[in-house]
Amino acid sequence: MKVYFVRHGQTNYNVLDLCNDDPTKDAHLTELGKQQAKIVGEKIKDTKLDIAIVSELPRTKETASIIANNHTIEFKIEPRINDRKTGFDDKPVSDFLEALKPDIFNLKLNNGESFQEEKKRAFSFLEELKNYNLTNVLVVSHSEILQIINGYFNNFSDQEMWDTKIDNCQVLEVNF
Repeated sequence: MKVYFVRHGQTNYNVLDLCNDDPTKDAHLTELGKQQAKIVGEKIKDTKLDIAIVSELPRTKETASIIANNHTIEFKIEPRINDRKTGFDDKPVSDFLEALKPDIFNLKLNNGESFQEEKKRAFSFLEELKNYNLTNVLVVSHSEILQIINGYFNNFSDQEMWDTKIDNCQVLEVNF
């Protein structure tokens, strides 16, 4: 099975450098984000996708809908690939990162979750995904989740996962 793991396109929250893990907030693709998704869609337009798996945050479905524009596929919402619950929703990403400095992998802030908890749910999703009997799967998620997924396939340490940045609409192709 080939899986196309894609980070969502640029959002208004990315431009403002704000945290967002609440699906009810108006975090949506910018015009650039829509163009980024169209580029990915062009690259895989001749690939018959079996399913699109997206997080609960609307920006992932918006991105997947643009990518899969030429496909008729089921969309499955998967909470295990949601963005990390930072405890800093609507606050600057820089504030979140500063608050994590004492222990970036284990701290839970403001009723959020730790990197380790996020990693556990992402790995749980991957363990289930590898049992799917499909040919081509599109998974649209978020930067930190994709850092973890990339680390899973490359046997990275937590620090290597953290240090590997994933751009908007970056595609990680994996034969699973």
